[in-house]
Amino acid sequence: MPSSTAKRVILYRFDRQPLEGVVSPGAYLLDNHVELITLDGSLQSAAYTEFKALCFISESGPPDLFIEHNLFERRPKAAGLWTRFTFRDGDRLDGILSHNLLDWPEPGYFVTPPRAGAARQRVFIPRAALRGTELRGVVARSSIAGAKRMKTRAGEDSGQLSMFSS
Repeated sequence: MPSSTAKRVILYRFDRQPLEGVVSPGAYLLDNHVELITLDGSLQSAAYTEFKALCFISESGPPDLFIEHNLFERRPKAAGLWTRFTFRDGDRLDGILSHNLLDWPEPGYFVTPPRAGAARQRVFIPRAALRGTELRGVVARSSIAGAKRMKTRAGEDSGQLSMFSS
């Protein structure tokens, strides 16, 4: 059963002001467009070719996704595929894609943007809005953290007293 909670979003359009509204999580991605309800209550439909990004937010903030901190300053720490997207209008945006290719919907990509927070949690980027993509790196979990986890699991399962373990 789909979630009944509406999600707040900012729709970034080409050559127009960003539009804030809400979407229904189970029904906003349609065949060739997205649907959202603006804060004044009107239903808006935007074709994938008409907008750059749909940014999910939890609280209002300035619509600065393409103005401030749109690229990672250093290698990101979150696991995933570090990708740089170049839009048809020349804007660029970095993001972390999921390692699982099945998580990528056909109309576009869901990414975690740089400096993700309450005013920019996740971003949907339609494929029709892009001129190019560039894989900047593959970020995996820290091998040190993984080794510590494996060591504690092995210690818990052994049943030996700690004075006999090496």
